[in-house]
Amino acid sequence: MANHAKEAYTSPKGNLKWAFVDGQGKETERGSGKYKYSVVVKLLATDPECIKAMAHIDQFWTDNKPKNAKVKPKTKAYKMEEDEHTGEETGYVYFSFSTSTSFPSGDKKVVKLFTAKTPVREVSLGGKKIGEASLGRAIGTLAIYEFNGSFGTTCFLDAISLSKFVEYVGGVDAESIEADDDAEDIGLGEAVVGTDSVAEEAPEEQSTDVPRT
Repeated sequence: MANHAKEAYTSPKGNLKWAFVDGQGKETERGSGKYKYSVVVKLLATDPECIKAMAHIDQFWTDNKPKNAKVKPKTKAYKMEEDEHTGEETGYVYFSFSTSTSFPSGDKKVVKLFTAKTPVREVSLGGKKIGEASLGRAIGTLAIYEFNGSFGTTCFLDAISLSKFVEYVGGVDAESIEADDDAEDIGLGEAVVGTDSVAEEAPEEQSTDVPRT
């Protein structure tokens, strides 16, 4: 496999979506048996730092695209968010980072987590998950990838810098249900449960990844 250009890269600060950075990670494709760690950093497209980041990635492609590549990359390390129902752009941009959960040797990879506030400290989630209201930056490598003869840009994930941490808590509790005064009295023999009895669920898996080698 040919060696392509790469450089150390840190994303602008944004909301952290679909963060799978520990444990088994996220399956690359359903049923593949292969897993990755990944995170998406979301920013407004009009944010000056977002504009700067997109321009940097575009320039990296222009400066380093392989001679046999098409003028435009197959995919980029960023993309515009689209409304899932209309397909229209929402005005936000996704910067996608990912890495395999293990090295070719079989040794497990670790995505490091740091606090952004000085003094910077390496921290552990302790089993908690990063919620989408969290703010931070993804840190890793910007690279040219090749996939089935096509080329583009992608970002590999090494670490996350957390500016704000909001824990992801899944599930639905009784307080989330709108009361209906004329509803029937359904006698299912179920005990009324409080919020502490509602099990947490894993975040819905969604793919925003670009192809990578």
